[in-house]
Amino acid sequence: MSPEELTKLVKEKARFEGADLVGIASVSRYAGAPEPVRPQSHLPEAKAVIVMAVHHLDATVDFGAEPNSNYPGGFQIGMIPKLDTMAVRVGRYLEDLGYPTIPIMCTTYWHHRHQDGVPFDHHASFSHINALVAAGLGEYGWHGMSMSYKYGPRQRIVSVITSAPLVADPMYTGEPLCDRCKLCEKACWGENYKPEKLLGAKTISFEIEGKKLEYAHINRWRCFWGEQCHLDMTHLAERDEMDEQGIYDAMDSGVVRVLRGNAGYMCSSFKYCMAKPLRTWDRSRTKSPRRIKPAPTAQWDEIKTKLKEYAIKAGADSVAVFPMEKFQENKTLFEKEFRTDDFYKAFKWVVAFGARKPKYLGQPGAMVAKNVNMATHITGRLQPGIYDFGRYLDDGGYEAFTPWYLVQFEKKAAALAGWENKVVASLTTDAPMEECVFEVDRPLDSLKSAAEVIGLKQGLLPQVDVCGVASLASLGGKAAAELRELVPEAKSLIVLGQGMSKRVVELAGRNTTDCLVSYIQANMQALRETTWGALDMASALRKLGYAAEGAIEVDSLSKGRPMNHIGKMADLQAQAPFAAAAGLGFVAKNGFLTSKDYGQRLRFSFVLTSAELPESRRIEGSCPEGCRLCVDACPSGALSCTDCGQYARNDDRCEWVRVLGMTEGAGSTTTGWRVPSLPVPDKLDDEARKAALAQKDPIQVRCYQNPNQADTQIERCMQVCPFNK
Repeated sequence: MSPEELTKLVKEKARFEGADLVGIASVSRYAGAPEPVRPQSHLPEAKAVIVMAVHHLDATVDFGAEPNSNYPGGFQIGMIPKLDTMAVRVGRYLEDLGYPTIPIMCTTYWHHRHQDGVPFDHHASFSHINALVAAGLGEYGWHGMSMSYKYGPRQRIVSVITSAPLVADPMYTGEPLCDRCKLCEKACWGENYKPEKLLGAKTISFEIEGKKLEYAHINRWRCFWGEQCHLDMTHLAERDEMDEQGIYDAMDSGVVRVLRGNAGYMCSSFKYCMAKPLRTWDRSRTKSPRRIKPAPTAQWDEIKTKLKEYAIKAGADSVAVFPMEKFQENKTLFEKEFRTDDFYKAFKWVVAFGARKPKYLGQPGAMVAKNVNMATHITGRLQPGIYDFGRYLDDGGYEAFTPWYLVQFEKKAAALAGWENKVVASLTTDAPMEECVFEVDRPLDSLKSAAEVIGLKQGLLPQVDVCGVASLASLGGKAAAELRELVPEAKSLIVLGQGMSKRVVELAGRNTTDCLVSYIQANMQALRETTWGALDMASALRKLGYAAEGAIEVDSLSKGRPMNHIGKMADLQAQAPFAAAAGLGFVAKNGFLTSKDYGQRLRFSFVLTSAELPESRRIEGSCPEGCRLCVDACPSGALSCTDCGQYARNDDRCEWVRVLGMTEGAGSTTTGWRVPSLPVPDKLDDEARKAALAQKDPIQVRCYQNPNQADTQIERCMQVCPFNK
């Protein structure tokens, strides 16, 4: 296949997965970049960077950052899981074609402090902003954010680094997107653009293939004040100097955090920016500039067809549309200074997607407690799906807005629709619609037998690589009893697995930039994809008359690792015996499942069902005689090996590194975190855990108020296993 043909296929795949913008940058365009952030530092054989972006709904910007940047409103709901899903799926597509690929997740993992080789603080492991410019999709604005020719600054971006010989797009040469109107300066609550508050030479400037790029050298600790710390923005301008200690000083002096639920920041400089060729004004709607959009033409019949398509992709089983008049009582839940009356005038309809929660949620029991994050996984599919529908409306000239959950549009929509026990995502729009409530089929609901559902031969679960079945009767009395806490009628356990990229695992914390971000993303996305598959499979089995529910954890003693966006990463060692019982591999001495095709790189989710399914054949296997690579690699000494070859694992020592992130050797320092020098305990209790976490990096503990926030951990015992080769 020629590079041109391959490039065309990759771009088609990116657009199929939902990219509004896609471009290709050659690695040669990074010749002048700091070494730690070059593509080759993440993937030595890199030849190209695939850049994808999805755009912010215009109305969420119009109504965001009001009364100030601490109040983002519905800004960027659904965008992060959408981008991370796109990146991993495009990466898997290229891996299947034989090209090692490293997806870089779209947010969260930052070097807030100075890193050797990088001349500024607060840099991401890889700059998606820079990648968008290097891929010819736009240029920098004065504020240091990237601007595209189609959406101005209104997009979030994700990148995929690959060894594929793709053809680079030309650098952007159109009309300048930033005309230095300085609206961003005037809007900044911290007055961060004042010359005395800028750093160094006051600007950052460089060239890519002869194109000069320049923007203000803002002190990013001032941005950190609001974006990560969520400190009261009305007190930032009064502080002329700012650094890490300045953040702590502000906290100690009584500056409060402004954080409503899980929302907390939208940059006002971003709000007031729009690329010159796209800029228009309608001050009857907003004081900030707007984006020129096409005149709307789509009518209800076409919109309803699209509505169904997006609902199915989102894993919804129900859809509802109601007029805004039925949500009048929600007005009292908006912030006092929010333009609530204008909001209710701007939108005519509320659209809701609903998806059934597992029946066991809300019930008592240890196994239920281990699976409470199932609702988070359902939300992580519904929100990107309804956001996708919003993008369709937005690009068609209409307005769409994703409400934040504290205004309870989802709760009201569920009550109006008569939905019980559903997770709900919603948006508001001015598009022409009609009141309705209807159901839609999930991807596997049309299958005719349980054998078809678990066969994976229809290509309807393309992100699931393997599937196996274990009988509860063969798992043993205690395990079967615990699983029947989730599904009392259960007779079979179905295990779904996705294989992580071999190259991602090999390079995690071992590449030039010493970065683990891609490994974290691959773990998170594999759990998402298999969980979404498990929910679809359970739905299909219920349609056939069986009891069936999806699950994340299947052991009541499991110790999942805290992880952004999904709550917790499942305990792979606790899951391993169940996956082995379903014929997916054998359990190695380090406690991980080992499979023929994926080594120890499989990640799982589960379905419990009353269907009596034939068990998969178990796979026999063992570790190489005398191998102790996993023992030697463990940074906490959790694994030990006796002279007779018997292996043992101290679960508390393992938890110290794998769950609590208390050691350097598993990657805790790769994003610049400071790890306390503490002895590894042989025994842990809740008091010891709490005391240890309180001594972690002050940015995690004080600023993020989450000692595991943005930890980048890898199981070194798994990484060195020869079966991964």
